[in-house]
Amino acid sequence: MTPTSPIVELTPAEQQHLLFLFLPVKKGPAEHVNEAVTHLKNAFVLKSAAGNDRRAATGVHFFLFYLLGHGQNAGLPIPSFQAKEDRGLLVVQAIYDADFAPYIGSFVEDDDIAKGLNTILFLMDETGIIDPSDPTSAAFILENGGVQSNVSAFNCLLMRYNFADPTIPAATPALGGKKYLFGGTFPGLTVGKILQNYPAAPELWPSTPVPISFDESEQPVC
Repeated sequence: MTPTSPIVELTPAEQQHLLFLFLPVKKGPAEHVNEAVTHLKNAFVLKSAAGNDRRAATGVHFFLFYLLGHGQNAGLPIPSFQAKEDRGLLVVQAIYDADFAPYIGSFVEDDDIAKGLNTILFLMDETGIIDPSDPTSAAFILENGGVQSNVSAFNCLLMRYNFADPTIPAATPALGGKKYLFGGTFPGLTVGKILQNYPAAPELWPSTPVPISFDESEQPVC
């Protein structure tokens, strides 16, 4: 067996990054945001058609949506992220591959996903944060053709609410003055590499997901 050397350098295309958004949303029934999130989730999870698998391009390892209604907190016994009294909070977290702009661009370029992103912008409330006339505001983007016509501005909007930093890759050796440490179990193992090299990947993880039943996990005894 030929010995394999450990990975000691990763190009930008091989790096994993963290997205951690805190989006202010309008005060009102949470169902509206939940419907928009469900539409968006279905669009970019179920969109892939046979022979057009975009997962390697989007590079999303994991994603999470978490909605807090106005005035609510996360329910933890310490101060944590919480919604203001006059608006709700939509938390979005994901692990993705490569640079930020192409990652977001792979969603924006898809018409169905772009509609879902525009719906999220419509539900945002940036009152007191940024003037509606600012080109990077949700209101301005929507009034001028939506995310597909304002890709750079949309990226700036996301950066405004992103706790993470797209320049910090996984498996950074130490904080080194950075605001967080993001670790990766297998740095460099991108979604594209998994799909390309894992035995029977198309059968195990078809591009159009199939229903999965999950056995019940145990709850810790507290």
